[in-house]
Amino acid sequence: MERGRRGAGEFWGLFLVTIAAASLGMEGIAAKFAFAGGASSLAVLALRFPLAALIFWASLAWFGGRWKIGLGTLGRLAALAVGGHGMTVVLLFYAFQHIPASLAILLFYIYPVLVTLLAAVFLREPLTRAKMEALVLASAGLVITLGLPAGRLHMGGAVAACLAAVANSIFMVGQTELLRRVETRVFNAYLTLVLAVLFLPVALLSNQFRVPLNAEVVGAVLVLALVCTVVASETLCRGLVYIGASRAAIILTLEPVVTAVLGYLLLNERLYPSQLLGGALILAGVARQQVAEYKAQGMESRREGAGEAGGQGRPDGIFGEKRLPK
Repeated sequence: MERGRRGAGEFWGLFLVTIAAASLGMEGIAAKFAFAGGASSLAVLALRFPLAALIFWASLAWFGGRWKIGLGTLGRLAALAVGGHGMTVVLLFYAFQHIPASLAILLFYIYPVLVTLLAAVFLREPLTRAKMEALVLASAGLVITLGLPAGRLHMGGAVAACLAAVANSIFMVGQTELLRRVETRVFNAYLTLVLAVLFLPVALLSNQFRVPLNAEVVGAVLVLALVCTVVASETLCRGLVYIGASRAAIILTLEPVVTAVLGYLLLNERLYPSQLLGGALILAGVARQQVAEYKAQGMESRREGAGEAGGQGRPDGIFGEKRLPK
């Protein structure tokens, strides 16, 4: 029974984080449509998060839920929202303005490595050889998919992209820790509310609240709010509960692959053979860690079965504790 529950959790964790990666992969495409329609970047952010917050709070009101949280938890959540998620967005937008988007995303995607290391230290998630091999495969795939643009490098933009990776890593690890005691919808309701309070006044005070009411802008904002925020945030949070931050970060490397495919389908952007190869390596990295996890679960189940068959059995660890799967 325990093995069945663990296997079901593995499946749902993988499935939910994959949905999150696909949803986040739509972000760049939707933003391009919004900008092409005449909307400013700050206006898009100022509308995206209030709409998402409205949906999350309406969900809590309609379906019920314990929405009250302690002041300490609220303070930590707000700090994560502003210093993690909000800072990530601001730094990435700055990077996009000064260096090619592909290079900015490539530098930003050092965050799965950072998440894996931080999760090992602060969340005690095992740092296994399978994870490191998966990171190597996924990172190689990202380099091939995104390429290394030639030309003079704007140091400020490159540093901003790297700092965005650090901010996002801290956010993911802190988010995983908070989700151990805060329900996912409640977490996302407060998160999007804090981000709405952060970006809406900035957009209004900076005189950059430009939102032409045309089909491109309205459709793009709805996709950004409903898919790239509500769906992505909820599925990622639920997936983190099942499989942890480090494994989720590796699966999220699928996001640039989704963006490249959607760019080809919706924007007539070219899809090069190198991008297909890079995508295959990323998929191989994701598959590598999943296969290792399933093997580890099988070995653990066999050990448990052997222990039950032989009486109380012999404990795995020196002091009787259960060893974490490799």
